[in-house]
Amino acid sequence: DVFPVCGYDMEANTRILLLALFCFSCLGQEHPHVLFIAVDDLRPQLKTYGFEWMHTPNIDALAKSGVQFRFAFVQQAVCSPSRTSLLTGRRPDTTHVYNLWHYFRHMGCNVTTLPQFFKDKGYQTSGQGKIFHPGHASDHDDPPSWTTPYYHSPNLGKYSTRKHSWLTPNHPEMDFPDAQVATHAIEEIKKAKQEGRQFFIAAGFHKPHLPFVFPKPYLDFYPNNTIHIADDPYPPQGMPKIAWSDFGELRNYDDIKALGNKCPKGIGKDVPDWKARDLRRAYYGATSFTDVQVGRLMKTLKDEGLDNNTIVVFWGDHGWQLGEHGEWCKHTNFELAARAPLILRAPKYSHLAGTVIDSLVEHVDIYPTLVDLTGFGPPNPNLQVHRMGVLQQQHVDNGL
Repeated sequence: DVFPVCGYDMEANTRILLLALFCFSCLGQEHPHVLFIAVDDLRPQLKTYGFEWMHTPNIDALAKSGVQFRFAFVQQAVCSPSRTSLLTGRRPDTTHVYNLWHYFRHMGCNVTTLPQFFKDKGYQTSGQGKIFHPGHASDHDDPPSWTTPYYHSPNLGKYSTRKHSWLTPNHPEMDFPDAQVATHAIEEIKKAKQEGRQFFIAAGFHKPHLPFVFPKPYLDFYPNNTIHIADDPYPPQGMPKIAWSDFGELRNYDDIKALGNKCPKGIGKDVPDWKARDLRRAYYGATSFTDVQVGRLMKTLKDEGLDNNTIVVFWGDHGWQLGEHGEWCKHTNFELAARAPLILRAPKYSHLAGTVIDSLVEHVDIYPTLVDLTGFGPPNPNLQVHRMGVLQQQHVDNGL
């Protein structure tokens, strides 16, 4: 399956209208809630992004009710640098975070984060799952950002095996960490409503990050005989060696190590075709499982009567390679690693529902865009970003 893209020419095809035009300018209007949904290692492998055979109905429905950015790029295709950049509104050369262990507040970048901004505005800020990169890289989820104790699934370790790169245990769905993250976020939404508080609730789902562990029924959406290897499984001719990654993250799993000389290191040394098909199928199944969790959150907003006053942001922290160019995982500057899904829904602008934007945007721009959309005026000028625009261009699907 060739990754669906379309050609674009920034100068010829686009005119950017800042989302500042859409800020909530009426005096006295209540500031909207924010539901902030992050997905780990999710490339735009979704039906709404052109993969017609993907089973992602809930994310697709979210896209139809909001604005979908087709060419959204992260600042670095590694979890912590990407997330740190998005959550601080600063680029990695300012945060000084390029790896999985440096904490931005200890690197000369002790700034107000996105959830901390809303905390300072009186919002209840609640985090669950993977928002910041956990552990040392965020001093354990950046405590200054949250008003409530941070939540991690108690079963996270149970499903973080290094024995298998993918697994479909026959366990109840609510036993899986991402289902527990969604349940906790739902409880936080209901609690905030009951207490009459504005909320910024962040739910970070782990799958489709390795290992691909999810309930077995989700494999049924992707029969074995429909799965094939990448259409372009070879490295580009003349590619410099520095552009290559030996996908050590995948090689850490025992089933990959067991391949031995069938999966040697080196440029263009891919996993066997049968294993590539297994991994691709498992990635798709894990994505569909996360889609269900997104649907549970969206249903809660509607059931609680909050969907008309809640901004929803859905984003992946970077892309992922599934054998294209002979590569796996992220850790490169290929488009497949640096491009991620981004969907933004602001109910006040429901007339934009279904808009698809083909121009380039960056995840670092999410911070100031949310500041505008929630009615808190122009963002801090120290943010190294631009507010994302809704575009007048040739490729807006609904003809606006």
